Order: sequence, then C-alpha cells, then structure tokens
Amino acid sequence: MNSMKTRTPLFIRNFSILALSTLVVFLSSCSSNSEIPLETNYYLLNSQHLAKNSVNINKTVVVEVLELPAYLDQPQLVMQLNVHQLHYARFDVWAEPLQAGFTKALINDLNLNNNSIQFVTDELKSNKKSTDKLIVRIDYFHPSTASKVVLSGVFWTENNKVQNIIQQHFSFELLLNEDGYTHAVAQMRRLVSMMSASVILENYDIVR
Repeated sequence: MNSMKTRTPLFIRNFSILALSTLVVFLSSCSSNSEIPLETNYYLLNSQHLAKNSVNINKTVVVEVLELPAYLDQPQLVMQLNVHQLHYARFDVWAEPLQAGFTKALINDLNLNNNSIQFVTDELKSNKKSTDKLIVRIDYFHPSTASKVVLSGVFWTENNKVQNIIQQHFSFELLLNEDGYTHAVAQMRRLVSMMSASVILENYDIVR
C-alpha cells in the first residue's frame, strides 16, 4: 500500500500566515512605542513681571548677576544626590538660561521691596554716568534629595564713594513639601525673594 502524504488544508496555512504577520506587527509596534521619548517639561523661574508705579525714585542701581558655575549653566534642572554627586533631569529643562531668569526675578523683587531705588540691568539704565552697582555671584541654587532647595553665594555693591569692596555672603534654604520639579522651581523662586529682601534691608536706605 502506497503511503500518502497528508497536506495541510489551504485555509489553515493562510490562517497561520495571517497570525504570524499579526504577531510581527504587534511586536514592532511595542518596540516603536518603547523608543518614543517622554514629554519634555519647560520651567520659568520668573514667570511674570509685577510692575509697580515708581515714586520718589532718587537712585538707580545696576544689577549684574555673574556667570553661573558650569554645573548650573545647563539647560537641564539639576538635583544634588549627595555631597559629591549631582543628577541632571532628562526631560525637565529651563525655558530660558538660568542666569537670565535669576536676574529678572531678582530685579523684579528688588523693585517691589522699595519705592526709592530703581534696580535695572546695565542696558536699561537711563544715566550712563551712574556707577552704583549690585554684583551677585551664585554658588549653589538647586533642589536636593534631602527635601530642600538651597541658594547661596556672595554679593557686593560698587560706587564712587566706597573704594573698599566688602563681599557679603548669603545662604537660604526652604523645605520641599511636594514631589516633582514644579514645586522645586516654585520654592527656588521664593528663595530669590528672600535674598532680595535681605539685600534691601542690609544695604540700602529705602522708602517703603
């Protein structure tokens, strides 16, 4: 008796090919989705300008925030993990350079804290002969895994009357009560306000 080879019915072969094709498409889709980057979040340190009518202005002071340390002069937000280790966020970045944002925030708060001195950037001063300056150097300005944000550095004033420049150190910190960079940036903005109030109180005779 001759042996007969059993042939797979045509509809079964077509079904197998279809199932295999579907599996390949599904796996390809999963691979593609895993490569899609997360959405990038952008943050402004100074999100608005709170203007105030200037009355009794008798002095203009130019504010200069010096170039930030290299580890802060980055688009990514930075977090301190321990004494010697930093972490840069992959998808949380500044919408503008931090130096520019800090300068805007500081000037805004300095002007809100007094009615007799106008604080401006160098390009906005009206009297080109004015030599009154407030120089700020930032050393640390970031959140940490210790659930706090820190701001520290030095500042000094310059004018024609005082020849000896005395650097004044400042250091402020606030606790982080919520997770995420949104809360951290909000607390960093509060630190700038605290620093500006200290500068006004300790260095200028002002009319509130």
